[in-house]
Amino acid sequence: MTRRLLLALLFLICGLLPHVPRRAIVGGAPVSPLALAVDDDTVVGLHDFTRGYPADHPDGSVNAVIEIPAGTTAKFETGEDGALHWSRDRDTGARRAIDYLPYVVNYGSVPRTLAPDGDALDIVVLGAGIERGHVVRTRVIGVLKMLDDGDTHDDKLIAVPLDPELRNGFSRLLDLDELDAGYAEVRRILWSWFASYWGAGATHLAGWGDAAEAREILQTSKRAFTSAPTAALAASALRPAAPRPCVAHAR
Repeated sequence: MTRRLLLALLFLICGLLPHVPRRAIVGGAPVSPLALAVDDDTVVGLHDFTRGYPADHPDGSVNAVIEIPAGTTAKFETGEDGALHWSRDRDTGARRAIDYLPYVVNYGSVPRTLAPDGDALDIVVLGAGIERGHVVRTRVIGVLKMLDDGDTHDDKLIAVPLDPELRNGFSRLLDLDELDAGYAEVRRILWSWFASYWGAGATHLAGWGDAAEAREILQTSKRAFTSAPTAALAASALRPAAPRPCVAHAR
């Protein structure tokens, strides 16, 4: 049974059985209606979040998988199995969450991309909180350049939502100059927050790039994903989908 059919059946079962409630909140954030909470730590979608959606569309819009909604602190990320998982501390195994002001933007990743740090390319979406596990069509207007572990790029694409139900004032923007003109100090807020959210000196910011540079970073990461001969990617492509039971309680 394919992953898509299996998950569709699970959604149907959850909707038909009155005594099997859907989980509404995972990690302090609502889960998208198009995703399913497997347990307190895991969210799956109808498709693999890593490989099951295109990075972008013919009209130039870019898909963003929302891992961490604005206004929350729990650190979720897309795993090799294509699901969202609550990240764990490497030493203690504890769930990771920032000890700072909540995320000021919706934080996520672009499917079918591979950034220099070995993960999918990061993307942040301006505006109100978007449900965890939602895949949003966006327009990329720039990039915040960051360095991780010395000189490894960990850039964040800056994007605005385009889906009709998610459109907001930012959605009309085409580039960072328009962001500056329409929303004073937003870039300063983003710079300050990303410089500090994991503690003083933990992150290193390297500047801004315009929309054209952001698109080039996206294209480079798409090519890297396509050509990467890594065992992780191969396993992700071949691994059968695990059963996704409807086991959690609404909160």
